[in-house]
Amino acid sequence: MDHPPAPRLNILRTLKIGTFHIGSAFVDLLTSGVLNRVLITDLGIWATPVALLSALRYLLAPLSIWAGYRSDTHPLFGMHRLPYIWLGRVLMLLSLLLLPVVTVILAANQISVLGWVLATLAFLIYGVGTLISGSTYLALVSDSAPPTKRGIAVTIVQIFLLVSFPISAIVYGKMMPTYDPAIFWKVVLTGIVIAAIFFFFSIFGEERPGQVTVTGDPQDQIPFTTLLRQMWADRRTRMFFLFLSLGAISAFAQDAVLEPFGGDVFKMEIGETTRLNAYWGVGALVGLIGTVIITRKRIAHEQSGTALLGLILTAVPFIMLAFVAISVTRWLLLPALVFFGLGYGVYTAGALSLMMAMTSDQRAGAYLGLWSVSQLVFRGVGIFLGGAIHDTAILLGASAPLAYASVFFLEAVGMLACITLLIQADVPGFVRSTGAQAMPAASLAAVDM
Repeated sequence: MDHPPAPRLNILRTLKIGTFHIGSAFVDLLTSGVLNRVLITDLGIWATPVALLSALRYLLAPLSIWAGYRSDTHPLFGMHRLPYIWLGRVLMLLSLLLLPVVTVILAANQISVLGWVLATLAFLIYGVGTLISGSTYLALVSDSAPPTKRGIAVTIVQIFLLVSFPISAIVYGKMMPTYDPAIFWKVVLTGIVIAAIFFFFSIFGEERPGQVTVTGDPQDQIPFTTLLRQMWADRRTRMFFLFLSLGAISAFAQDAVLEPFGGDVFKMEIGETTRLNAYWGVGALVGLIGTVIITRKRIAHEQSGTALLGLILTAVPFIMLAFVAISVTRWLLLPALVFFGLGYGVYTAGALSLMMAMTSDQRAGAYLGLWSVSQLVFRGVGIFLGGAIHDTAILLGASAPLAYASVFFLEAVGMLACITLLIQADVPGFVRSTGAQAMPAASLAAVDM
């Protein structure tokens, strides 16, 4: 008996939606890379308060579960996803206008109350916008693909993000090779315009009023707190949440200190340190695409081995970076960053497939919101810890190279500890017990042009 062909993925539509992440990269690098370098190295501000600012938006991440739940159950203007995405991205773009003002005020007085209040306000608004739109965008990606191809769709849009980070780093590095307040204004405005164009293009027309985008009967929706308790009651959900959380802490503790590391230890100019993101970003892109090709025939919940390999391949370069810092071996810096990117790309390919496997079809917004929380909150924790570990080491009398090495070494330890948590999560068991569809991992086959 012949079986009907499996639904095919419209790759052109997925590519259009994926351009959303070009805008994401241009705005995220302003807050996580360029601003951190200016405040810590060029203005001489301690790393801990700067890292706390960067982490602030991530610490609000439980909002993303609520936003995902609301987009599942409470459409706005007849649409489940787009109004939430538009609202969040407009808030993000408006908040960026405060960044040049903050740098000017803090350059004149590092302890200015007004400067720190405006900085906090900017990151709060940016964070709320990110969280309202982040999980709902992922849900839109999920809605746009057949159930068996959702892992592929998420991988494609993630590739856009990884491609765009090194591109945005190069653009900003060329625009502002050394810090200048007037040029920083131009950099911020350029980032806002580029992001706005891609945000609009990517999701325009992807949902229409009255269009049904979520599965399940609305009458079956349960209260948000009840749903949250049901999800958290499953030990596998808790272990997977901890796995993603520790992975985010360990991978991003370097986020607030990488560019200052280049400036403090190797005396690089701001244009050079901005491009450090490009090196590991290119590595991550190669690692992700290579892993997609190699594992294209695997089912999503069979990707635990891929994620485990990625954890190891990410930990080793962190140990290399610790050695680079202690020995001040500049020639090894760029290879270590590229290897870190390669390992992180392998880890990302495996983790993305597992994340989609650990998502119930009927509660896609809520589950994706939970996974967004695990990555965003603890990415913020990691960013803060990176700055705090650095400053604590300095206060204890460590040299600048040793302080940065401490951050990198502890990141390696954290990535290796994730292995135990992933084993305990038992992703295949979750898929069997929930009846979720077995979807291909990161295969790019069987797509409809």
